[in-house]
Amino acid sequence: MKKIFAMLTAILLCGAMMTSCNKENKNENPQGPTKADLVGTWEGTYSGTTLIEDEDQNVNYTIVWTLTMNPEGSPMVGSLSYKLNLTGYEEINRTVNISSYDVRQNTYSGYIILAASSGSGILDNSINFDIDLKAKTLSGTFQAFTSGASFLGGETILHKK
Repeated sequence: MKKIFAMLTAILLCGAMMTSCNKENKNENPQGPTKADLVGTWEGTYSGTTLIEDEDQNVNYTIVWTLTMNPEGSPMVGSLSYKLNLTGYEEINRTVNISSYDVRQNTYSGYIILAASSGSGILDNSINFDIDLKAKTLSGTFQAFTSGASFLGGETILHKK
């Protein structure tokens, strides 16, 4: 009986040593996201008001941003496009190619560099962003400009589709 009790105790101790107290989360990279985590299509909406030249009242607007980042080796790096709807005006659609994108090492932030932002109406040719892999969101300041209106847009959260 003593041998059986000793053997059961030894088995329980060995089993306890083989289990971990901390559960590993395989979805989280302690060093931050990688460039591969950015691949895909991200979409977000920004709404606001602006004063149009020669008008006395503010006009509501909505910008739908679509950011597409392709995997390494693709013929095209990616694109950033927006659809601007100013209440009472014609809708504006613009797209610009991305020349590069990446994440900063050991951080949860990254950047995209646009090929030619000025002709597209996008304010900056380089946009910094923060990424949340759990929520599948990317947030940054996305702005456009049109003739007759000031800079449109601002801090926008894009969701991975």
